[in-house]
Parts: sequence; C-alpha cells; structure tokens
Amino acid sequence: MKIADMKIADIKIADIVRAHISGIIAYCEHQDRGEFARLQDARYCKENMDINYPFFKQNTHITPDLHVRYWSPHFKVGAAVVRVSSQWFNPPTSKSAGLLRAYLQQRGIALQTDIAAPNAPHRAQSAGSLDAAQPARAPKGRYRGNPIGNAQNHLVRHILSRLGEDTFSADDWLGVVAQFGNACAYCGADGKLVMDHAVPINRESLGEHRLGNLVPACAPCNAAKGQSDYRSHLMGDKARIAAIGAHMARHGYTPIGANAKLQAVIEAAHAELRQMADRYVQLIETTLPRADL
Repeated sequence: MKIADMKIADIKIADIVRAHISGIIAYCEHQDRGEFARLQDARYCKENMDINYPFFKQNTHITPDLHVRYWSPHFKVGAAVVRVSSQWFNPPTSKSAGLLRAYLQQRGIALQTDIAAPNAPHRAQSAGSLDAAQPARAPKGRYRGNPIGNAQNHLVRHILSRLGEDTFSADDWLGVVAQFGNACAYCGADGKLVMDHAVPINRESLGEHRLGNLVPACAPCNAAKGQSDYRSHLMGDKARIAAIGAHMARHGYTPIGANAKLQAVIEAAHAELRQMADRYVQLIETTLPRADL
C-alpha cells in the first residue's frame, strides 16, 4: 500500500522509519559521515525527529535498561554496529512524521512510497504517516530555518546552568583536565579535549553546569556519548565510572537525579517558550501590514 493511499490510522511512523533505515545509513556512509555522529546525539534527534533517544545507538553502548528503547535488528554503519530507536509512539497527528519527512527530503533520501502496514485496521491509535499534516505549532517548513526546539533547549540549559551558587574559572577547568591526566575521562586518549557534562544538561537528565559535572572528553567520545549519562556510556567500566564519581565528590557535586517537581518546572518553561514564540509571531502577522515586514 502506498503512503498516499493510506489513512493516518493505517500506518505507524515506526513502519515508515524501518522503510528508510537503509537510506539513512547510505546517506551517512556516502554523503555525510558526520551525520552518523549527530544521529547518536539525543538533542539533535529530538530537534530533527522529535524522539527522546538517539536514532542510532552503538550496540556496545546499550545498557540493559535501554534495550527496550531500541529495535533488535543490528545494522552496520562503517565499522560500528548499531540498533535503531523504537521510541516512535506519538499521537495520530504525529509531529515526528512531519519532521521525518522534512529530514529525508532535505538530505535527498529517496522517500519509500510502498510501505507495508500489517493489521492496519487494528492500528487506530498509531502515529501518522509521512503525509500527515504537521501540527499547528510546527515550524513553517522552511529549509534551514531556526527550530523553536533550539531556543527551548538553550533555555533549559540556561536554567540548569544557573542553579546553585557555584562559581569557577577557566583555571579551575584546566585543573580538572589536569586531574584526569590531560586525557579523555571516557577512554584515556590525549590530544584535543572538549568540556563534557558527565550527567547531560537537558530536561531529561537534569545535569548542571557545575565543575563537578564537567569532565574532559575527546571528540569521538563526546560524539558517541551524546546525551547519555556517563555511567550508561561507560558500560560497566568500573574504574572510569569511579574516577568520575570521585571527581564529583571532590567538587561537592551531587546529581539531581529523578526529581518530579523540578522536571515539571523545566517542562513548563519548555512549553511556555514555544507558546510565547507563537504568540509573538501571531501578533506581528496580525498587526503589521505585509509591506512593513
């Protein structure tokens, strides 16, 4: 059955994703190798596909608690073996569907129009197809436009960065790098290092921009870890996990962890920023003549 012939209820976004995995892998391998690293970053995938987990997860980085978040088939991308996120469960008017269609089109990935939808009559609560209308709050579909998700993520990071009274300087950060032997906290590689939040500073993990949550990372580890927690990324490497834990204790940092009240405040701020942006767009478009824009 072709996508254009199907009702929203007849096909799941998950079926559409499965049909395009090979095309996305081919794009990563032959057109933009950096895309593979980006698709392992939770924030990037949230902004571009509206999923809460990285699209690709290397098999060696999938902890027991994450197995249910990824489909069982394994795919090879370059030298890496990965699985694909299964977390594509949205309301029938799926934002993910519209974003996925835009993602494929912008990268020239051929849209598969013949997608099987087994048991279609029983999928009334499934997500929409690629041809489903985008939600009213979605961007206007302008290529390389600035997604509201970018601003929302910056707001969340700003809020989490300001919690508490801690202060530290560039010299303090260099001291942390020295404590880790001027090497990556995750693999021990030296060379160019970047600042990484061991507990991600986002609305899911609630990490903070405090010295005790900052560790040096090489570029490959920084890309592979993405928005995962350092313990999940290190996959049972007790020595390195302990070293980061000791670093946190040394600087008096205790991860917030699961905190429903803080999570609710962060979610409210996240939603309020989108509403504010929509309100001002509407205000401009209804009060200013087109000639003034």
